[in-house]
Amino acid sequence: MDELAQLGAELMTQVKLGSPLEVSMKAAGWKARVAEWIRTNFPDTGLSAEWASLPVIEIGLPTATPSTIDRGLAEMKVSQHLSWLARLPSSLRIRNLTIPETVNAESVEVGRREVKLNVTSRAIVDPSRIEELRNISSPSFDLAKLIRLCEELNLAFATQSYLSMAMLTRAIVDHVPPIFGKSTFSEVANNYGGATLKRELKNLDTTARNIADLHLHSQIKKKEVLPTITQVDSSNSLDLLLAEVIVTLTE
Repeated sequence: MDELAQLGAELMTQVKLGSPLEVSMKAAGWKARVAEWIRTNFPDTGLSAEWASLPVIEIGLPTATPSTIDRGLAEMKVSQHLSWLARLPSSLRIRNLTIPETVNAESVEVGRREVKLNVTSRAIVDPSRIEELRNISSPSFDLAKLIRLCEELNLAFATQSYLSMAMLTRAIVDHVPPIFGKSTFSEVANNYGGATLKRELKNLDTTARNIADLHLHSQIKKKEVLPTITQVDSSNSLDLLLAEVIVTLTE
């Protein structure tokens, strides 16, 4: 990793003094080399994709004369890449602390019937949504279970419990139809809101439900492929659903 950081430092010098073509070639080579190192040492973590998503480092077209501003912006982008590399050990430690098998293995090692978590992550259900639900006083519906399902969905994401995420999303979807005066979520998805909202609700009723059913009801096989966050993340559609729950109960 030190060698990769050194290559980044050399690129910084190139950005300050080199031609656009030299900078573009050196930047592309550096990014490719780091990406290959990440894929080799940390496969299936998504880190190589995260690295690739960082801004393109360039100082203009091959035949252009770079301005001071162009070089300054490119220096900032190199610094951003170097900062990402510097944070990589910490990111890996956090990931290793949160994945279920590591948490379980550490519990076994200390010989206790305890599970210890040290987790910081983004929220699948925005905490402000949960607070809005908590502040609703409805004479017809007790939201305690809905709130807990949302909280557990955030915990499942933080611990990379993607099977649980699929199941909890389905549980939320199946829990809320009476709020909209319906007995099933399919009725909600087909009869509530405008075209855009219907599309998002149908996504929860079809795609999210089918993925949950796949993992809930499939029997053990010779070879299993576990879900990734891409497969089970329905956060956008779910946020719209919860917003409609809040609107309906506060009208």
